[in-house]
Amino acid sequence: GGRVRSASSPLLLFRGGRDPPAAMAKYNVVQKSKRESSHDRKRRAHGDPNSGKLKHHNAPIAISGKRKRKLLRRLNRDQKEAAMVKALENNMGDVDMVSAEASSETAKDKSQMKFNVKKNSRIQIKRLKGKGRKKAKNVKPPTKEKADAMVE
Repeated sequence: GGRVRSASSPLLLFRGGRDPPAAMAKYNVVQKSKRESSHDRKRRAHGDPNSGKLKHHNAPIAISGKRKRKLLRRLNRDQKEAAMVKALENNMGDVDMVSAEASSETAKDKSQMKFNVKKNSRIQIKRLKGKGRKKAKNVKPPTKEKADAMVE
């Protein structure tokens, strides 16, 4: 709906894909060639060998710090339980341990989720680990000598 441009207009000439008009700044032409060469360099280095296209990588899934701590706690708890079950299996071969073995197998079946934690948040987790909880005294199972003494 505006005015009609004449064929001598530089915009109409440039739109056809011909050489840029003389009115185009030298800087733009140089910048364009630099951009093209950098893109070519990247394609040669990282592109697909056949097509030369660059691969698009998906961004890592963002997990909040609170969620990371929760997952870390769950992971550590599962590892501790597995270690305890293993220790109990080594010490005693009772029938009572069968249920514990079943629970350890279900823990192993869970897929391990890998997530990155920043260094400073790892330090925070270590610092906050003991807060708000009373620490239980170390209760070790009786050693073999004491058990032998009890049997006699």
